[in-house]
Amino acid sequence: MATRPLILSAFASAALFLVMGAAGAFFDEVVSLREELQVWEQANAADFEEVIAQLEDITGTVFSDVNDADWFNPYIASLAEWNIVSGLKDGSGRPTGEFKPGNQVTVAEVLKMSLEAAGVDTSQCPPLPAHPEAANHWSKQYVSCAESMGIRIFHPSIRASLNRPARRAEVVTVIHDAFDESVLPLYSNFSDTGGHVFEADVAMAAYNGIVSGDKDVSGVATGTFRPNEPIVRAEAAKVIYEQLKLTTMREEVL
Repeated sequence: MATRPLILSAFASAALFLVMGAAGAFFDEVVSLREELQVWEQANAADFEEVIAQLEDITGTVFSDVNDADWFNPYIASLAEWNIVSGLKDGSGRPTGEFKPGNQVTVAEVLKMSLEAAGVDTSQCPPLPAHPEAANHWSKQYVSCAESMGIRIFHPSIRASLNRPARRAEVVTVIHDAFDESVLPLYSNFSDTGGHVFEADVAMAAYNGIVSGDKDVSGVATGTFRPNEPIVRAEAAKVIYEQLKLTTMREEVL
């Protein structure tokens, strides 16, 4: 990914020093520096928004509810740094500093993350989507892209509701379509996906290591996938990250 030019200031230099510092204390130091900059800004009535934005560009978003030891931390931190995912916002549109990794993901949110991860230029898509819920929805342009790209869950015969929780098999399908993957007619080894409309997507994603299915409390695979169950934000981040990794590995081979 391209690196944006740094602001020539002592504060940007300090941020760069943090990037090259010890990884263990990295996020704590970044948070501390950001708070110091914001306090200085208030005390001196200076506009430091550009410096704060530059610090975000270097570090990615730091979420208060995503800890270093959490299994999902590497996936969420990476996608946040690449501007593929963002945290929650309050009623005024201001970031709350939380990601809510255990919250369910909506169809519209999964579509947005998938298209952003795939690098789709949404400005080139038709302006008016056919989906009846999309006319005044924040995801309007993404839905328009989904329809023009042939993302299957937005086909008129299916046309998933934008605000409902996305299902696990649907997420895999949206990611495959967003990345223009050719889905092979495979049979899934999961006991609960036989005959599912997106069985081949689940099977291919499992073969490619994008998904792994359920595990019990001991970490042993149960052989199930729960294709129609909702997916949470942490799980969606992991699946998108794994697809990005697979795509990057293929490009390096070529």
